[in-house]
Amino acid sequence: MVYTLCHKDIQVLEFKMEDDEVSDVISILDEKHLPVGTFKDFEKGVSKKQQFRSWWRSRAIPASRQNLRDALEMLGNITTEQLAAKSFGLSLSDKYWAKPVDSPLTWKDVNFFENDFSDDVGKALFGTLDIADISSLSLLSPDNTSDGWLKKKWIMDNGERVLLKGGSGTEQQEPFNEAIASEICRRLKVSHVEYSVAEHDGRYYSACKDFITGDTELVSAWHIKNALPRGKNESEYAHFLRCCEAVGIKNMESIKKQLCQMFTVDCIIANSDRHFNNFGFVRDAATLDWQGLAPVFDSGTSLFHDVSAYDLKNTTEYISKNASSKPFAKRHLEQLEKLQCKEYCSDLRFESLSGISAWAENLLNKNRHLSEKKDILCKILEDRVRKTENAIFGTA
Repeated sequence: MVYTLCHKDIQVLEFKMEDDEVSDVISILDEKHLPVGTFKDFEKGVSKKQQFRSWWRSRAIPASRQNLRDALEMLGNITTEQLAAKSFGLSLSDKYWAKPVDSPLTWKDVNFFENDFSDDVGKALFGTLDIADISSLSLLSPDNTSDGWLKKKWIMDNGERVLLKGGSGTEQQEPFNEAIASEICRRLKVSHVEYSVAEHDGRYYSACKDFITGDTELVSAWHIKNALPRGKNESEYAHFLRCCEAVGIKNMESIKKQLCQMFTVDCIIANSDRHFNNFGFVRDAATLDWQGLAPVFDSGTSLFHDVSAYDLKNTTEYISKNASSKPFAKRHLEQLEKLQCKEYCSDLRFESLSGISAWAENLLNKNRHLSEKKDILCKILEDRVRKTENAIFGTA
């Protein structure tokens, strides 16, 4: 079957699908509105079909998602690619979608920013779908294109699109980390997505409103870094900045500052997973004008969420010192130095973080699974605030 990829109501390209797989790119209709970084002329030996297939696949739920196999079985032994197609590939992060080439549907008819959506897929992903509801199942959901490995789903709350995301292991620490990161950003006046912690059926979840509106969209740093080939002796960071300029992002000094602010927060919380799909840029979907770096989001894989209390207690200094970072250096302090964050973050008011460990302790006390780990985490947090401040200001 032939489909039209649309950007809102702008027809971008026509492609063919066979057995839930992109089998051909027939024609490009509007080059200006193509997804950023999808077609790379410099990628020798890789066809447009292969490049677009990779982009389309990236819209499906990743195979690493918690509870995915059981959810797909409950939904009728469907594949993640079929799920994406069932909801036209629609997302609550951007304005791309696909429809049969002869379909009269418009963006206003189908988009999830203006229209309600089913919570059946979300229930299946959370393991709460009632088997009695199978006969009336609806697969029209933004959950079909949500990324990441943690359990998550979109809900409607008083007209707001809200994302619920779970934690991992027995401690379920990630939702609490999101809230701590939010509080640190708020105190430092760093643009961020506001997270809170919710509890349901004995499980903890982070909750945040969609920061993308009906007029804007998120473009991940991953797609931007694919705009140009990396030079032979070019650093990852220099290449990334060059790619930003190549796609039309302006005010690069402001962008460098925003990046440094985000990585400074990451240093404080020992974020180990700020990969290129965990930050990005916001642009106007109609004019394609860039609005700047997206607010800080997705900071749950931090504060040694996957390290036991025993290991933290006995090797605290070693673990904290060797906490890994991404994407421009393997260690946080090294990353701050590489990006010249000392220059760009000199106006951050670290005194506003006074008492942050007590604030975090109060929050972590609500997690009954953490036990003694919470006390260790609060001490580590206090120490990392001091060491990050020292890296920025050179204070004792």
